[in-house]
Amino acid sequence: MKYVLVTGAAGGVGRATTEALRLAGYGVVATDVLSAQQWKENFGEEPNTHYFPADMSRADSILALRTSVQSLGVELQGLALCAGIAHSQPLLETSLESWQQVHAVNSTGVFLVIREFAQLMIDQNPKDSTNARGIVTVSSNASHTPRAEFGAYGASKASASSVSLSFGLQLAQYGIRVNTVCPGTTRTPMVTDAWCGEDLSHQPVEGNSKNFRLGIPLGRIAEPEDIAAVIEFLVDSRSRHMTMQELTVDGGATF
Repeated sequence: MKYVLVTGAAGGVGRATTEALRLAGYGVVATDVLSAQQWKENFGEEPNTHYFPADMSRADSILALRTSVQSLGVELQGLALCAGIAHSQPLLETSLESWQQVHAVNSTGVFLVIREFAQLMIDQNPKDSTNARGIVTVSSNASHTPRAEFGAYGASKASASSVSLSFGLQLAQYGIRVNTVCPGTTRTPMVTDAWCGEDLSHQPVEGNSKNFRLGIPLGRIAEPEDIAAVIEFLVDSRSRHMTMQELTVDGGATF
């Protein structure tokens, strides 16, 4: 059985991606900031799933994660980089500390995880002529469409998208593909926690010209499963002739 590493596996998109991959027949190496005990309490024992805690903002934690995955002796089919943190504040009011924190997870974490685990994949199989293996970075439509209060977040996601493109160019020679998924508003805790118990999904659907935010032509926000389905496709060999692409999955809000 081939395995996929999923970062941010306890979050909305990460959790849905874990489920989609397992249903597709993959084993999953899941990681998040939860302790092993917290993971077990939340999700129990799941077949063909190994969990290791890791902090995407810390290089030592990512290096320790690589050591743990190596010890499993499993073959990696790919990576799904779903970990991320939100930040909503005008740039004029954004502190340097906040800027650095959001970039540490959303940008530097992506660089470190791809660097370390792509090398592990190369060590396992130096050349795959079928181009079956896939790495997927979850970015955001905010990476290419500015919003009034998402300056730091959008910049961090733009950086993640750019570094993924560069990795895709370098890793093509090893038969490893790198693609990026750019979701729009999705019904995950990252979004709904800010709604304070209300269903405010109509707001992103309608858009807000004052905040330079476009509406959603398809008339609804995404469910985590909508994003996970695209990630699973890009990890899988069905997308073996796709690399260095950005797929925007936001109901037509940006293009």
